[in-house]
Amino acid sequence: MDAAGVGKINTISQAVFEGMTPRTQKECLSISTTGPWPGGCKCNVNENCISRECYTSKAPGPNRDQRRCATERVEGVTGLDILYDDFHQKTMGSMQASDFRRSCGQNYSCPDNEPGCSTRCYLFDSDAFLVMDPEFVVASDLEENKYVRVQLGTKEGEVMKDLIYKHKFFIRKEDIDFQGSCRITPEAPKVTLEGIPKNPEKKDDYTKNKGPIPKFNSEFGCIQDLVRYKANNTALGPSGMLTGNVSGPCMSGFYYVIALPKTNLYLLVVENWNAYKATLFYNFNCKITRSIVNSGAYRILNGTCAHEDKSTSTLAQQGRCPATRDLVLPCKFVSRASSLSQTYIAVTITMVLAWLQASLFR
Repeated sequence: MDAAGVGKINTISQAVFEGMTPRTQKECLSISTTGPWPGGCKCNVNENCISRECYTSKAPGPNRDQRRCATERVEGVTGLDILYDDFHQKTMGSMQASDFRRSCGQNYSCPDNEPGCSTRCYLFDSDAFLVMDPEFVVASDLEENKYVRVQLGTKEGEVMKDLIYKHKFFIRKEDIDFQGSCRITPEAPKVTLEGIPKNPEKKDDYTKNKGPIPKFNSEFGCIQDLVRYKANNTALGPSGMLTGNVSGPCMSGFYYVIALPKTNLYLLVVENWNAYKATLFYNFNCKITRSIVNSGAYRILNGTCAHEDKSTSTLAQQGRCPATRDLVLPCKFVSRASSLSQTYIAVTITMVLAWLQASLFR
């Protein structure tokens, strides 16, 4: 959401590196034969460089007009904010099919001549976060959880699962955060009492001037299991494209995945996309399919998969229980004709014996 409150935006940014030192191939090999190399050396991928940035530079030097490493020092960052609606319309307009068939967002009949199929197009980054989704256009500006950091697995779980386990395109990485933040109540749109959305400036002013009574805070500290995914460009192969046919509890269709040059974005096109209509009131299988391929921060509780029980045996098996003694308790019969005093004495003796037994077993 834009800081000035104009709506949803996309930010395109690029790091500005310090001017690189011209280096010949001989100089680079003298520094390292296998890499990574410093700024000015030839490279093919980002991993070849110390700065993790390999690009084509027009700067003078022996490697002009060739891909070479940027320097390690960043001078600044340049960025451009684009309204999401404009970004979405221009991107979708540039992907119209030449024969106007099966373009992005177009509906048509399925291969079995049944209606209901369409073409879905997405843009996602190297961390599997969606940058363009047809549902972002209709999402309310106030409900940031519907368009900010939305995972590809949330929308296309079958495709995401195929990219992880079949093509090895996404690599799963897992960490534990001991200073995580959990919520008591679900996230809701941030509005004032009048119903007007607050931009970041108004939220800061409200925080400073909210008065002596603190505002209710639904967040609390917790230990979390952090799950994330990272794209592996080598999985695209020589063709630079991944294809596959998926059919699962959520949807079915044929997909294409390709990298966009000079960006960290990837294009996903799903043809013959057909949503599965569950016969039950809620499609639990679809929910599970999407949940297992989503990244996020999940609270670790005793009994969950992330909880590990280090104990290998019980206290009795470790010999840490106290020794016990066998006591023979006398059994006495009190007749109905017995007096109240005799009954009281018998009950007292029984209670004393029980207390003595409990004391011995401590």
